[in-house]
Amino acid sequence: MKRIGITADCVCDLPEEYLAVHDIDIVYFYIKTDTGRFRDRYEITSENIIEYLERGGNKAETFEPTPGEYKEFFENSLKKYDEIIHICISSFVSGSTRNAAAALELMGDNGKRVYVIDSWHLSTGMGHMIIKAVEMRDRQTSADEITTEMESMRNKVSSSFITRSADYLYRNGRAGKRVRDITEMFSLHPVLCMKDGKMAVKSIKAGNYDRAVLKYIKSELRHNKKIDTKRLFITHACCSAKTIADVKQLVNKYCEFDEVIVTKASATVSGNCGPGAIGVLYVNK
Repeated sequence: MKRIGITADCVCDLPEEYLAVHDIDIVYFYIKTDTGRFRDRYEITSENIIEYLERGGNKAETFEPTPGEYKEFFENSLKKYDEIIHICISSFVSGSTRNAAAALELMGDNGKRVYVIDSWHLSTGMGHMIIKAVEMRDRQTSADEITTEMESMRNKVSSSFITRSADYLYRNGRAGKRVRDITEMFSLHPVLCMKDGKMAVKSIKAGNYDRAVLKYIKSELRHNKKIDTKRLFITHACCSAKTIADVKQLVNKYCEFDEVIVTKASATVSGNCGPGAIGVLYVNK
């Protein structure tokens, strides 16, 4: 059997331990501030970027790897594997899929050994797909079969999160000033989701943010017959221990999962959604 490697963009937000145990190589995104350019996860964290912005820092720009950087990344991974399946953040929110595909053109025949998957998701929405790909690889499934499953699975993944306000979305050009002003004026908290690869407003929760978070959890999980209860991710941007505990308690009330994994959002994700953002990400049957 061919040796198949599973690789991913670093914004998959999977725990470092999981990546290490399952030998998943990740390619880094970058965040540029007025103090320099930093590699996500390696040189800057969600805590760093939020502290910088909360103290009056200017807009932090995020950048995907260039085609040349993807080329180098893939060529290094191919030293260990016969074929690679690389899972990218949605092409509708980043140019990573485009740049990864461009890298394959630069690689000549070696590029035919790399399969680039547009996940249509971000954060641990991608993480669900990566875990499935790893499970299939470990069962010695072919790269073609894994790729087909990934393209089918992306329609089943539910990626959503609630944000304290639209301020960070506005700072990074993902929401207009009017939207930002209205949400802050009336204490409205946007619930965002990924739909067909695009980020969309799913609903709006009003009032106290802590209560709005719990309303969001209830609305996501109360119709649980369609949910695959194997695994749920709770992914957050610098939430308090109390908030996370309250969310876990409510998750268990509405839907009993075999495994609930709490992860921190990457600096790239946190810098766009802001402090206190939190999401529950799962797979539908």
